[in-house]
Amino acid sequence: MEDPDMELEKARLISLALDFGFDEELAKKCLDRLISLYGDDGRDFITVEHCGDDFIASMAESMQENEDWDDLEALESEACGTLSDLFNKDIPKNNEGETSPRAGSHICIIDDSPEPKKCYNSMELDSSSGGEDTGLRILKKKDKRSAQSSLGKRPSKSADSMNGITQDPVSLISNKKQFQTPKFEHETLSYEQLQALDDFELANVVIFGNKVFRPLQYQACKASVEKQDCFVLMPTGGGKSLCYQLPATLKPGVTVVISPLLSLIQDQIITLNLKFGIPATFLNSQQTSYQAAAVVQELRKDKPSCKLLYVTPERIAGNGYFFEILKCLHQKRQLAGFVVDEAHCVSQWGHDFRPDYRELRCLKQNFSDVPVMALTATATQSVREDILKTLRIPRALVLETSFDRPNLKYEVMGKSKDPLKQLGHLLKDCFKDQSGIVYCLSKNECAEVSKFLNEKCKIKTVYYHAGLAASQRVAVQRKWHTGEVHIVCATIAFGMGIDKPDVRFVVHNTMSKSIESYYQESGRAGRDNLPAVCICLYQKKDFSRVVCMLRNGQRNKKESFKKAMAQAQKMQQYCELKAECRRQTLLEHFGERFDRKACKYGSSPCDNCLKASL
Repeated sequence: MEDPDMELEKARLISLALDFGFDEELAKKCLDRLISLYGDDGRDFITVEHCGDDFIASMAESMQENEDWDDLEALESEACGTLSDLFNKDIPKNNEGETSPRAGSHICIIDDSPEPKKCYNSMELDSSSGGEDTGLRILKKKDKRSAQSSLGKRPSKSADSMNGITQDPVSLISNKKQFQTPKFEHETLSYEQLQALDDFELANVVIFGNKVFRPLQYQACKASVEKQDCFVLMPTGGGKSLCYQLPATLKPGVTVVISPLLSLIQDQIITLNLKFGIPATFLNSQQTSYQAAAVVQELRKDKPSCKLLYVTPERIAGNGYFFEILKCLHQKRQLAGFVVDEAHCVSQWGHDFRPDYRELRCLKQNFSDVPVMALTATATQSVREDILKTLRIPRALVLETSFDRPNLKYEVMGKSKDPLKQLGHLLKDCFKDQSGIVYCLSKNECAEVSKFLNEKCKIKTVYYHAGLAASQRVAVQRKWHTGEVHIVCATIAFGMGIDKPDVRFVVHNTMSKSIESYYQESGRAGRDNLPAVCICLYQKKDFSRVVCMLRNGQRNKKESFKKAMAQAQKMQQYCELKAECRRQTLLEHFGERFDRKACKYGSSPCDNCLKASL
């Protein structure tokens, strides 16, 4: 006779699998297999405290062969190769096999750049990475070094506005106004206008080509130069990089930037050296000995030529040799500051936790007088507190702009029985000849979606994932950036270093793994401050695929898998909202209070607010 309690527990587990989007028949087979492993009646398995977690993990593993998940390891290894190529072009070996950097040159400036970086009386500057201005012409360029003599001599004329400041335990400068990219007229700045600028504004114009600062950028730059610890929270596209790149050019010495991915470092170094003429270099464990020696040789000079040194957190954690280099810089007063980019990786509660980031607490332990700036676009209240505590900067100046992107419209659409055909109709009917991204969960999905849109819908697309050769990825980016192709179907590998202001839509063909990831990915739309749409196509079955991807990435890490699952479930809840404001849900996830009326009666109401107003 069957035990009714056992049957009830089995039914509960099957129901749990269905809630996660798994197929019922597959769930029953998987449960039967697990029960058989624990004995005929299965009681030993059912009575395990976390049998539900083990059951879902087992379900995910049984589906692994159906997907080819993308990850960033391939991009990371290729980024090492690309950065090594930069070194090889600039740092030749002498006859004895030792490094012999050319006199007067900066480490890691590429030889085949269009023009050598010198001071000109007349020059043209491209727009900055934030896309603030184009074609800005400077009639007369001041010597950048002269700016150091009178920092902060005049008040800023930036676009920032401060809504509130509290002094204890941390100073907080908050700009909760709508995120907005300044609009400019294409005009020539006169000599008198340049004379009226303070040092920060002058550097912003002359080096980065921006006529004004974005919200709170000026305060971040000023805090850095004044050697104040700082925690910067800005939305995707808010201009975080300038907050530490600009002060690095004004301060004597080297600013050390800790970044989680070599592919991000590669993008930054190329941009700084080629676009802005700012000498930047890097150190990592995959360099050859003579490449690393060339950088170290430069850092040991009385006044190193490089202004920014990029490293991964692994370089800091437990690396005594590198710490000796830092101490040497510090003794010469050439250690300008530390920057912790993507600081949410510090927190064990963050969506992209990196254990080596926890070791960055040693920075303040060893260099208490050197300022630390931490930056992120995604951090809940618990993550923020954890970051400040871990980095030992409890009294840091907190600069926080609103996470709201008022020009973005958020929508969730239920998938039809033929989701690819549905996607094709959506792109044809709503986004014809417009630039956009279709995010996919796996490499297989990327290729499949792109092929269907090209062949069946006659919509010209390209696809992008980490499995493509570097030359293929470069070609895809070029076609998309130049407008030769309007739509790219991509995995999460596509996003690092993207600076295309006119992206009119971001469609997630499968839900993201977390609210944080979705916010970052959807935030690549509408950086020109014009209306853009963020759509997630959703069906419950897709959640099981997310579970599989998470299990693949967190294998043998039970606690990490559980945390990732909890974050994925919050994303599922977002997708299943029936009446609640999606914008409000996103912002409240990051601890920001938001009045739903601002969405409902705003320029780009979410789908639920739009329905409520009808």
